[in-house]
Amino acid sequence: MWQRLAAVLSVFLLGSIPAPAQVNNVYSRATPPDKAALERLNLEIEWTAYIPVEGRRDTITQVQPIDDQLFIQTRTGLLIAGDANTGQLQWYVQLGNGDFANTYPVATNSEYVYVVHVTKLHAFHRYTGVVEFVYDMGSPATVAPVADETGIYCVLGLRRGNTGNHRIAVYNPPRPINIRGVQKPAIEFEDPNRRNDKPEPHPASELVQRYAPSRMYRSNLPDIFDARNRSQSLEAPSGSLTSSGTPSLAMLGRISPPYTMDSGVETPSLATVPSLRRPYRLRNSYQMDLQQTPSLAAMSGSLANSMTLSDLRPRNVAPQLRWEFGLTSRIVFPLFLTPNRVWAVTDSRQIVALNKQDKKQELLEKLADPVAAYPGRAGMYSYIPLSSGYVLAVEGTGGNLSGGANILWRTAIGGIGNRTPFVTEKFVYAQGDNSGVVCLNRKTGDVVWRSDESADRVIAANHEFLYVRDRQGRFLVYDAKRPTDPARGFSAPLSGINLSEFNVHVVNTASDRIFLAADNGLIVCLRDKSAKYNRPVRICPLPDIDRVTGRENADPMGMGNTEPKKEPEPRE
Repeated sequence: MWQRLAAVLSVFLLGSIPAPAQVNNVYSRATPPDKAALERLNLEIEWTAYIPVEGRRDTITQVQPIDDQLFIQTRTGLLIAGDANTGQLQWYVQLGNGDFANTYPVATNSEYVYVVHVTKLHAFHRYTGVVEFVYDMGSPATVAPVADETGIYCVLGLRRGNTGNHRIAVYNPPRPINIRGVQKPAIEFEDPNRRNDKPEPHPASELVQRYAPSRMYRSNLPDIFDARNRSQSLEAPSGSLTSSGTPSLAMLGRISPPYTMDSGVETPSLATVPSLRRPYRLRNSYQMDLQQTPSLAAMSGSLANSMTLSDLRPRNVAPQLRWEFGLTSRIVFPLFLTPNRVWAVTDSRQIVALNKQDKKQELLEKLADPVAAYPGRAGMYSYIPLSSGYVLAVEGTGGNLSGGANILWRTAIGGIGNRTPFVTEKFVYAQGDNSGVVCLNRKTGDVVWRSDESADRVIAANHEFLYVRDRQGRFLVYDAKRPTDPARGFSAPLSGINLSEFNVHVVNTASDRIFLAADNGLIVCLRDKSAKYNRPVRICPLPDIDRVTGRENADPMGMGNTEPKKEPEPRE
């Protein structure tokens, strides 16, 4: 395995240097597209890369363009990060022991990339690959995680003690430990004798929060359960019970046995406990465990902290569980986020919106038909495809339990809509089997043009052209804004070439670049030859998921957008 990883450094992402493709009876025989054929499409190759795969055992399963990076995963757990603009290797890591495992798309924020492998959540710094933490979640993930600047949102399967089907687990990423240094002198006009109402946390307390014991459970659930909201909630017990201090230990004079009260009388119920470390068990004269002591299953806070601080053994960095929400139905797609909510789509045709901080249920919408694919996102808006052939435009901050979701428009496109809509500044390109690509006006939902049913997979776009793959693997170029046959509202491809050997589908919503990938390890980056696209240009608006104002209009890639961003207004 190490020989394989070493090979990555020597052959992966070497710019545009040509190299022979692997010839294998299992893999495709893809080679870089012919230069003359690309010139007819006004395209050129920007760089070419080869990912080493292990004979019949391995293959590329995921290729994700995110901002200015490219994240590639293989079936045996190899995760590679590269520069999407130059094709240069940034870092790589081997997840697991090299056996086959399900691969899910990674989640990122401005600093970290999060990836799930079996039951473990891995966090790496985005541009260095330094490991932040590896955390065992206790049960396997069922869909890909999502993340924002303050949390990681995972959907996990069943575990012992669960009821229902799936549970949403939200983790706070660990924060750096702030050690108090030399006190800064008071600035002019500031009273140096004024006391700060909020005391500074002690470094030892922050150490306990970051390196919590593996069996210590902290919960921010309210102490009082409001039974009036029971009928409005889908939440099911998720197997984690809220711990509480044991009152009988609160007035112990010391923590070493025998335990005595202030009056000096021994406490019989504690005299036979041999250790303060869990699990607490009673033993007879033959040193045989008789029973576990239920009253000591949860320790008082002060006693637990004193034992934690006295334990100098190193502990792994781990995220802190913010909350869990159990559902009685299955979550079929990854969660999607807005600044204050986390949204989930269930197999019971429901859309659930929970508050990010306290998991309060803020919306429950029952749809007439199942959701067919992950929603397309732009700003505060989500474009949800239904299996009945409709697309819904939903505003992410509106809606409530009584009124339902804030649906702006609803348009019939036909087919089953089983692919994520591709969203640009002015248009939504719905796509799926038996419908082809349908261009919709983002503001009104009106149909602008339709393609042939066989052309049903959008992979990239720029301001003039839309790049589509059909069922036979042909690469087609469409006019992005207008139909070729206005009378019928139909659009035919302007040109195309056969690229059927590139059998790993890559959709780029981060820039105008076109990424082609094949299971033999070949990745090719194409771009329009026009001078305006010498540098990558963002075509798809960013979804607004953080509380920071203006996050949507940020340009983390420094691509210099050529058109101003305007959000669609609700339909009048």
